[in-house]
Amino acid sequence: MASLSVALAMFVGGLAVLLWSADVFTDAAQKIGLALGLSPFVIGMTVVAVGTSLPELVAAVLAVLRDEPGIVVGNVVGSNVSNVFLVLGITAVVGRDLRVERDLMQVDLPLFAASAAFLVLAVWSSPFSRIEGVLALGALAVYIHFTIAERDVSVPEIVEEVEEVESDIEESPIGVVTYAAFAGSLVLVVGSASVLVDSVVALSEALAVEPAVIAVTALSIGTVLPELTVSTMAARRGDTAVAVGAILGSNVVNAFGVTGVASLVGPLTVPSTIRSYGLPAMALATVLYLFVTQDRQVTRWEGATLVLLYLLFLVNLFAIT
Repeated sequence: MASLSVALAMFVGGLAVLLWSADVFTDAAQKIGLALGLSPFVIGMTVVAVGTSLPELVAAVLAVLRDEPGIVVGNVVGSNVSNVFLVLGITAVVGRDLRVERDLMQVDLPLFAASAAFLVLAVWSSPFSRIEGVLALGALAVYIHFTIAERDVSVPEIVEEVEEVESDIEESPIGVVTYAAFAGSLVLVVGSASVLVDSVVALSEALAVEPAVIAVTALSIGTVLPELTVSTMAARRGDTAVAVGAILGSNVVNAFGVTGVASLVGPLTVPSTIRSYGLPAMALATVLYLFVTQDRQVTRWEGATLVLLYLLFLVNLFAIT
């Protein structure tokens, strides 16, 4: 029991530091970029977008280096299921009826479905290889291109956030502290991600389950906390389009970006539990998402149903492991 307590403490502490340091890194990078003369648009599409996915990316690369590639696919599958069932469900309950904008229907939804189909096909009967990783990163580039091309302004909440940072910089120019925060937070991101990966392995040993099972449950819930925070806050202030868009974008980046980058380090093997249960659940979540958004809104009752489906997903997952 002592080893379980230590592993749990490592997990909670590593996750908390990882999320905090990634947020500090993103904030410092925004300020440095603006001070160097980069436009808010460019920063929104690069620094902020990468920063929100930094915890998953760093943890994925370290997991492969630690010879635990199953954690990568487990976390991606678990995060994508959590985003649809848990994050979208809670956001719909909080925000009442969520609107789905036409541009999301035309660009994000098709690529969201394509990213899930790509991931299922890529790992269904074989590891996720470097070649498939290159294809995934190419698909992510296509998604970013169409996101920019189809919208006059990139993700309103990101631009607004960057412009607020820009006004702060005009009032108080950045100095050594900002650069120190940038470097120090990056070190903390890597260090805390390393602790987090070790804790997932330790928890799996203490609970006698595969590391991928911990990744698809506890780790994925932890890493979608930023999306949950952004989406619920946006829904509470009535900006439901932002809430829906954040969930879609996160799933596309997870399926294409996280697996793509990690696969360049080494092939991503897929544990049997993820292949036989996690992937079908992710495919079902994708189909349900497409179904409930056909009328361009997600109601409170649909949101509550999605949360119940997530609880059912967890119960059945632990029942088969």
